[in-house]
Amino acid sequence: MAKQTVIHEVGKITAKRLSDNKVIASGVTQMTQFSQQVQQDFLKGGWGNRDLYVINSSKEVSGNVRNAFFDLDFMAMQQGVKIENETISVWEDESLTVSDTGTVTLSYLPLSKVSLTNEDGDQIEVDAASKTVTVPDTFATKGEALAVHYQIEVEAETVEINGEKFSENYYFEIHTIEYDPKTSKIYSDLYIQLPKVNFSGEADMSFEAGNAYTPEIGYRALADNNGKIGNFARVKRKADGTKGVVTSDEGTGGTSSTQSSDLGGTTE
Repeated sequence: MAKQTVIHEVGKITAKRLSDNKVIASGVTQMTQFSQQVQQDFLKGGWGNRDLYVINSSKEVSGNVRNAFFDLDFMAMQQGVKIENETISVWEDESLTVSDTGTVTLSYLPLSKVSLTNEDGDQIEVDAASKTVTVPDTFATKGEALAVHYQIEVEAETVEINGEKFSENYYFEIHTIEYDPKTSKIYSDLYIQLPKVNFSGEADMSFEAGNAYTPEIGYRALADNNGKIGNFARVKRKADGTKGVVTSDEGTGGTSSTQSSDLGGTTE
């Protein structure tokens, strides 16, 4: 009989993109979900149309991961693209007061025209070749507050939203801890290893005052040619609390190797 344990920690995640081996990991997950569904069709017959046989098929493994922190890598996984470094233009907004000289001083150099809105809600556009913008005295005078909007050029990390690109396949692993119910000490590490998953391209971002945005992403595991979807792996801790990691020729037929559960492979 296998050891019975208690699990009350979230699962850390590691994902490796199969196309280029880029590793994406998070140790600050709030929720890691593993869900398995099986289609069951019942053969019925006899008086009362009793259940005589069950046909099990279409085993599906899926789940969701919710992270405590915002991570652009999550966005890239959903969109099926890589994070790029680009120069882009964005809008800047400021609340400024007209100076004694009838000007306002911007924090950044504008790309083109600057939009000014006065206290009455009137709006005009003015040309600006520098950070100092002259305000027409018929629009606003000394001491009046203005809402200022203008475009600036910045360096940015970008994740493209492209209607022709979708999530790639990843090796995916969930890692959590099992506790001994008798001693409350860590008994083992539990790994859920899924060699090929595809992350959902569905995204729902809601920014609400007073609440942190916690990104969530869904996944669906795919089977290999032999029908294998993945496995559960328990790695027992030693008396000193360390894992039973193979570091010598023990059990390798004389070849030294280190098995990396987190990355789904063996390095020699």
